[in-house]
This record gives sequence, C-alpha cells and structure tokens, in this order.
Amino acid sequence: MSDQPFRGLLVDTLAECDVVLTGIPYDEGASCGSGARLAPQRMRELSAFLPPLSKDGKDFSTLKVFDSGDIIQCSNYFQSIEKEAMLRYRSHKFPIFLGGDHSVSIPLQRAFLSYCKENHKIPAIVHLDAHPDICDVYDGSKFSHACTNQRSIEAGYLPQNITLLGLRGFEKQEIDYFQKHPEIEVYTTSKIQSLGVEKVIDAVLKKYDDRYAIYLSYDIDINDPAYAPGTGTPEAFGLTSLEVLKIIENLFQKAPICAFDIVEVSPLLDINNVTSWLALKTLYEVFQILNQKKQKE
Repeated sequence: MSDQPFRGLLVDTLAECDVVLTGIPYDEGASCGSGARLAPQRMRELSAFLPPLSKDGKDFSTLKVFDSGDIIQCSNYFQSIEKEAMLRYRSHKFPIFLGGDHSVSIPLQRAFLSYCKENHKIPAIVHLDAHPDICDVYDGSKFSHACTNQRSIEAGYLPQNITLLGLRGFEKQEIDYFQKHPEIEVYTTSKIQSLGVEKVIDAVLKKYDDRYAIYLSYDIDINDPAYAPGTGTPEAFGLTSLEVLKIIENLFQKAPICAFDIVEVSPLLDINNVTSWLALKTLYEVFQILNQKKQKE
C-alpha cells in the first residue's frame, strides 16, 4: 500500500491534471453536529488504501488529479472561497470540492454563477440532500448550512433551474417558500420511491440539456443514516447508498455536470469511517466516469 493520498493518480501541477481537488475544512455553518471540517483530510488519508479501480474493477489510473490543498480559513473566508473557486472554474479542469458543511456551497455556487455568465451557459443546481437548505435565516444566520439554496437564488439563480432530490427533513419556512415557488422541482424520498429512481433520473436528464451548466452538490445525508451515520444532521427514511450512486452516475454520464462538491461528512460523528469511505468510494466512481469520458475525447 502507498502512503500517498490518491495513489497513482496525483500530478504535481494544475496544468497536468484532468481533475482539480480542493478541500474546504469549515463547519461553522453547521447547526446540529459539527466535525465536517475534518472530512477533507480524513478522505485524503483513507484514499492511500484505495487503488484506482472502480467498484466493477474498471481501471481509471490514466486520470490525472491535482490536489490543490485546502482553502485556509481567514477573515472574509467566503470571499476567499469564491475567489479561489473562480480560479478553478476558469482553469478548464474539472473542479471537485471536499467540504465542510453545506454552507461552503454558498460561495462555490456564487462563483459558478459568474463562470456560467462568462461562458453563456444557463446556471443550474442539482442538490442531493435530505434537506432543502432554502431557509432565509437559520439559527440567526443567513449563512447557515440550511440557507445554501436561498443565498444562491438571491445571487441570481432562477428557482426553476434548481432541482432538489432526496428531501425528507423540512423547516416550516421552507414549506412556505415552496408553496410560493412551485417552479422549484422537489423530489422527496417518498416521491422517488413512488416514481422509481429511473423515472426521476430521466426527468432530470430531460430538463437539463447542453444549454445548461450544472453544479452538483452532494450532501452525504441524502443517504439513509444506516449508510452514512457520520453526518451532522442525519435524517431517517433516506435512500440507499446504491440508489444515490445510481443518480450520481447517471448525471455524470449524461448531464452537463461542470462542478461537484461533497459536503457534510463528519469524521467526528462517524463509526469506523463508514461515512468517509462512502464519500470516498463515490468520488472514485466519479473518477471512473470522468476517465471514461476522457478516453472518448
């Protein structure tokens, strides 16, 4: 076993890579359980145990990954994240961000909005989460992890270009907001179970053609706590890890995904690194798809 993270995949410079990874070790936007600040480093540590092979044994060792390190916390941290994210978007390498709680998506999605405008694409968000994160204020803060999508709409995303998947935990203000904005597509876990995962995937793919650029945000708590116990706000009655993976795989294979984050993994609250491993193995399946696309170019 190598003692190096992401064994066999890392390159030394941004210019060489296909994928740029960035850690955002921040969890001051969390409301219930903390510890997500530890996730980027824990995932790096665990990655040393994983060879560049998918769950089906597909080799993606030709994918080149540059780990740009962590965006270090400072005053005006969200401004710093937004600035750094913009540099990664403009690099034309595929950007993946490892949070952190879900509030880190606020500056990431603001930068993505600006990037889409520069490139004449319609900005969209596909939000995989047990929670809508569309509160205006939560725990006295507009920058809580429960306010991510509200801040993105405020920044300029159109509500009809936001799709929420896997929801099952709500605040009353969020239900009120949805009643006023029926154009936001909401797929609760119950609705996904009723329709079937395949039909939901097909509906999302039908909606977002190549005119769009999608920011895919993956909150690990979309998975049932049985699969992802190490998260700050676990919600019962969730999707299985294979159902979530099926959604992510299909979106990466067929939709215009242009940025990706993994958030709300808390090693502090985890059991035997189960949740960190789930996040990391999902990341590796994404790597495999990105490598497959690279081979076809």
